[in-house]
Amino acid sequence: MESTALVQPFLEAAPAPLRAGLATVPDLARRLWELVAEGRAGWPDVAVDPARLIGFVAARLDGAVDAADVLAGLRPADLYLACALADGDPAALAAFDRHYMREVDIALARMRIGPPRASDVKQLVRQRLFVGDGVPGKIVEYAGRGDLRRWVRSVAVRTCLNDLRKGKHEVLTDDDQLIAQQAMPGDDPELAYMKRTYAHEFHASFAEALANLGAREQTLLRYHHVDGLNIDEIGAIYRVHRVTAFRWLEKAKEKLVEATLARMRTRLNVSARELDSVLRLIRSQVHLSLVRHLGGPADRVEDDVLELDESELEEV
Repeated sequence: MESTALVQPFLEAAPAPLRAGLATVPDLARRLWELVAEGRAGWPDVAVDPARLIGFVAARLDGAVDAADVLAGLRPADLYLACALADGDPAALAAFDRHYMREVDIALARMRIGPPRASDVKQLVRQRLFVGDGVPGKIVEYAGRGDLRRWVRSVAVRTCLNDLRKGKHEVLTDDDQLIAQQAMPGDDPELAYMKRTYAHEFHASFAEALANLGAREQTLLRYHHVDGLNIDEIGAIYRVHRVTAFRWLEKAKEKLVEATLARMRTRLNVSARELDSVLRLIRSQVHLSLVRHLGGPADRVEDDVLELDESELEEV
């Protein structure tokens, strides 16, 4: 195949904002063939058509990155295998089972998930990654900008969390006005008044306070309020005693409440007595507000949940 044969399919599959810049990258053809060669070297028993691989890689480039830098840092061997897996290649699937299902075992070990549940979760992970019958699995989302092993662990943890939360919480809906809603049964008149009067200020203050929490604090709140995990399950994820998990969760919630109150204080000109009512308002709405802000799709898993040593498998 001629040396420039991969350039055109690469440019056609790349995000539109990158195409002009990519066309001017020096030695683009050589770099693309090097990517193919490195992928083949990593998985010599797996066959992927070069043009197919290059199209797969191009379609997953980050359109927000400068074209001159977009190829830097990609993981050719991981992308090569991911492309073959996305196509349902039997040799690639066998290679995945040999080399990557171990990552699922490690992730489940970290969460203290033992048999038979671990076997069920492993099947769910495989389904989520590959699906089948022409339906693309999550493997098509892998873009080669991070270690595939770590990415697989993340999918495993998220799949396990989704399985744990089944039946644990109701799907809560609101009218997109959050606090500016009719008084709920059991609301006292003062709290109902606060909801009607300060809905906008609360919404803005809560969103700012939540955004400024640390990654672990946000993750803890998501696990409990959105995923419906209890203290024992959160403790198992982080390998800490349930009392420690409880303290972490309470500290995160109090930090969120205090930060929201501080922001509302700057927005409102209210008396000390009214601030007590504002605090009651905040506490009464924490759960619903967290569901609203953190309840969307999220496959991000905190780094320390994924940083595992294989010796942890001995404890399962």
